[in-house]
Amino acid sequence: MPTISRRTALGLGAAAVSAPLLGSCSGGGSDSQTQDKIDDPDPNINPTGMPIVDEPITLTMMTGHKPATADDWDSVASVRRMEELSNVHVEWGPVPSAGIAEKRNLALASGDYPEVLNRTSLTSVDLTTYGEQGTFIPLNGLIDDYMPNLKAVMDEYPDIASGMTMPDGNIYSMPTIYDPEFDALIMQRKLWVRQDWLDDFGMAEPTTLEEFEAYLTEVKGRNPVPAGAPDAIPFTASSNGSPMYEMFWGTFGIATRGRTAHPLDADPSGTLRFVPTSDGWREELEFMSRLYAQGLVQTDVFTNDAQTLNGNGRQGIIGACVHYTPIAAFGEDIGSRYVALPPLKKSSADPVPSWNSVMASLVSLGQFVITDHATHPIEAARWMDHYFGDDGARLFFLGIEGESYERTADGSYEFTDMIADNPDGLTANEALKPYVTYMGGTYAGIVMEAYFKGAENSPQSREGTAKVSGHRIDEVWPAFTYTSEEAAELSSLTVDVEKLTDESRDGFVNGKRSLSEWDDYVGQFDSMGIARYLEIQQAAHDRYQG
Repeated sequence: MPTISRRTALGLGAAAVSAPLLGSCSGGGSDSQTQDKIDDPDPNINPTGMPIVDEPITLTMMTGHKPATADDWDSVASVRRMEELSNVHVEWGPVPSAGIAEKRNLALASGDYPEVLNRTSLTSVDLTTYGEQGTFIPLNGLIDDYMPNLKAVMDEYPDIASGMTMPDGNIYSMPTIYDPEFDALIMQRKLWVRQDWLDDFGMAEPTTLEEFEAYLTEVKGRNPVPAGAPDAIPFTASSNGSPMYEMFWGTFGIATRGRTAHPLDADPSGTLRFVPTSDGWREELEFMSRLYAQGLVQTDVFTNDAQTLNGNGRQGIIGACVHYTPIAAFGEDIGSRYVALPPLKKSSADPVPSWNSVMASLVSLGQFVITDHATHPIEAARWMDHYFGDDGARLFFLGIEGESYERTADGSYEFTDMIADNPDGLTANEALKPYVTYMGGTYAGIVMEAYFKGAENSPQSREGTAKVSGHRIDEVWPAFTYTSEEAAELSSLTVDVEKLTDESRDGFVNGKRSLSEWDDYVGQFDSMGIARYLEIQQAAHDRYQG
């Protein structure tokens, strides 16, 4: 298991409080045949070790299938190896991930669902609703008795157990866990600038907002782009520009509990706060609007996506951007010219602020649930638990030793040349398709730095992360879980709150709305029921804290 020393609040991923609450299904509850199979285990089951069963069995699943993975998972080497180890064959029931929510909801509504829902991205509201109905079986006892790998993590880090627990006290799903010490993954987004342009301008690496603004001004004024290329873009990001704001959260003292719970945080007194009405948020909007008014932010950043950002990056026209690792996105030649900045101070007289763009470590909560239709509930739990241990994580992310990866002399793991330098010119992800199925994300298991070789763990990403990791906040809140009643009330509230937040943020920055209207803006939240919204969030927060 990974060594995780910091007490970090571990999150659930964004809870979709707008999810529909469905009527009663065919759940059997604690007196179902599935529970009987847990209470009176089949003698074919081995309670520990491999194989999981002496005589082969088959598990039936509905599985979200990502296009980045192989078409036929039964042909994938790690899948075949797991079947050899466990004596468990899986009928995957693949569904294209783009349509998995609709397919999953139809199956649950009709009662025609398999033993396991795997990689279907159930929300915390789904888990509460179907768990209370008995459609999803509680996993608490299975974790205690048959899942030593997951249990070890939960015992050592109680925040994980708290984050996985629904308001009724039950655990209904197995999540993705990011090792909290895997800083390059937890702090994926950094602020990058062109080192070669800084050198050309005779400027040092910016450490303050003023120095950063001065650099952007030079980029705009000098336009140091290749001949024939479009004009330089001083500062930009993807995702409609949202990641830009994260880079200055610590500077303005907001989002003090990280990315996952945003727009909620704790103010300096520790009280739950709604960030978009805080003084720090207003200050940041003032700073961003000044940059935008000077032409230092991409004009159409509010409609930017990853494809646009990376395309501009490959042309060599971006001065500063928010990204995981520019080399992976822009290519080695241009991407290697970028360096990450530390948390920027308001002024040279101020201390270095905290780095608040930190993900919670418990993500994608509803990725593996066992239903009341399961004829092999213990076997399913044991099968999934393997992937929460070192051997399973290594198999899941690296594939087969001696084929797709090898152990190095220092005890670390590296891809073989078949993957890292494929003779047929395949990218690493393309060459990995015959070996693993994790590409594309949304899976249950644990992501350990030793075994995960994605772009977030590249040398450039790790070097960038080193600039901010020493200032990382210690406490990261999850996206909270809600009762069915709370979720129903939050549904319309959240839609209105998010719409006003996003539209006003962009309007304040691009000048379509004046910051002199701030009091009116705050009043709009009051009129739509922000007080009740915060009451519900406070109750959810208090449950999480225990």
